[in-house]
Amino acid sequence: MRALSYLLITSIKNWFKNLLKKPALLIVYILCIAMFGFMLIPTDVYPPASLERLPYLRAGIYLLFGFILYSGISKGLKSGATFFKMADVNMLFNSPVRPQSILLYGIVGQMGTSLLATLFLLFQVANMRNLLFLDTRGIIALVLGWFLTLVITQIVSLSVYSLTAPHPNRRKAGKYVLYGLLGLLGGGLLVYVILQGGKPESVLDFFGLPFMDYFPLIGWIDGFVTGMIVGDYLKMFICLGLFVLFPVLGIILVQRSDSDYYEDVLQTTEQTFMLKAAMKDGKPTARNIMLNVKAGKSGIAGKGTGASTFFYRHLTEQRRTGFMILDKSSIVIIGISLIAGFVLRNLTASEEISVFAAGIGSFVGLSYMLFFLTMSGKFTQELSKPFIYLVPASNVAKLFFSNLSTVVKSLLEGLIGFSVITVLAGLPIWFAPAAAITYATLSQIYISMSILTQRILGSNTSKLLNTMMYFLSGSIVLGPGILIYAILMAVFYNVNPDLAVISYIAAIVYNVFASFLVMYLGRGILEESAS
Repeated sequence: MRALSYLLITSIKNWFKNLLKKPALLIVYILCIAMFGFMLIPTDVYPPASLERLPYLRAGIYLLFGFILYSGISKGLKSGATFFKMADVNMLFNSPVRPQSILLYGIVGQMGTSLLATLFLLFQVANMRNLLFLDTRGIIALVLGWFLTLVITQIVSLSVYSLTAPHPNRRKAGKYVLYGLLGLLGGGLLVYVILQGGKPESVLDFFGLPFMDYFPLIGWIDGFVTGMIVGDYLKMFICLGLFVLFPVLGIILVQRSDSDYYEDVLQTTEQTFMLKAAMKDGKPTARNIMLNVKAGKSGIAGKGTGASTFFYRHLTEQRRTGFMILDKSSIVIIGISLIAGFVLRNLTASEEISVFAAGIGSFVGLSYMLFFLTMSGKFTQELSKPFIYLVPASNVAKLFFSNLSTVVKSLLEGLIGFSVITVLAGLPIWFAPAAAITYATLSQIYISMSILTQRILGSNTSKLLNTMMYFLSGSIVLGPGILIYAILMAVFYNVNPDLAVISYIAAIVYNVFASFLVMYLGRGILEESAS
């Protein structure tokens, strides 16, 4: 155990030493910590804290945290997870150290990784105060819930894989239990809504039922977060105990079972290492290293020549996932649109906000989510393959068609999402197509921001620096468009709200112009990457 403690402490020391050698990165961390500290201080800028939005928070936890938890378990039933790197395998697995201690070391390391992933949530503190009316205790509760969810999802995924991988019957039973729980949750929601007469607010009421705090895993973390927010510490500790006890029980079963834990972890770690190494070296086979690759229908979907071939090839790749255009992120966007529709319907019915404000709020909200879901387009994968450099076409055309599938996907999910919001919230008919087209052109803007970032920094920079540059380029490229949209909205609100469609048309024109301008200025990215 002393050896592992020394290894862990030395790794932390080396991380800080490397950080001191990079003053720019150190300044970024200090600024992030300072920003978070200021955001926690209550000011008059934020609305007063209240429990008014707690039902929306509970529904959001069930949607987002539940997706993370049950996706992790599903992954555990297929390919598993690992806490270790190849360096850990070479040094620790052959050392005279107890397996239990090595596993504990891996869990502590995973907690550190999850802690870094939680830092990005801290930038949403302002939104937590403005949209959810949370105070400092509520923000801490939500951040802790997110952190625990990330850590425990990995532990449960690893435990499930180790216990079920050698036994096909166990794996099949695990799938039945997982899908049964999801079916029970969806069926219970449907029955409750029907019994309540189909009222939209019954969806939110369902997640607030007392027994929902004890639904496996997702109910426990929901009960922990909401218990801490409302000051019900008995419920908070009970739910926290259940949420932590479940993975602990899984680790105990792994240690006492006949499963070859080291062999399972070694296989998954080796696959992860090979995948990262291949992607770092720009090998086109990087995505095919993982096992259980499904061979779909052969042949490119549609026809294309020159640069347009990239678009049709991306459609073929997307078709093999089960959807022709949409993907998992589209399902998340559509699900959030459904919840937003019910929320805005209640707010407009109670006259808390106007229909005009509901339209702006829904568009801004989904566009904000798209900002994080579209940080890179298909072109980032194309840069690691030789084809985009060999096609005899202009660089602008190749950049455009290599990202076109992302724009079309955004258009389709925008039409579905904004149509749902339009019907539920009673918005004008023109809102759905206008907002969807603007939403799709925004995805092209976000992709062009990635092109601009990579054009300036290159491909061999840290992820943190790339992310910071991405946000900076966003303020530069998006700023004028946001200003045009806001000014026109303010003008037409006082004249005729139906004329607000002109602000969307103006935003579309600006987005198309700005995205093509950035692609033209960043067209040299293909020459630099090729060299």
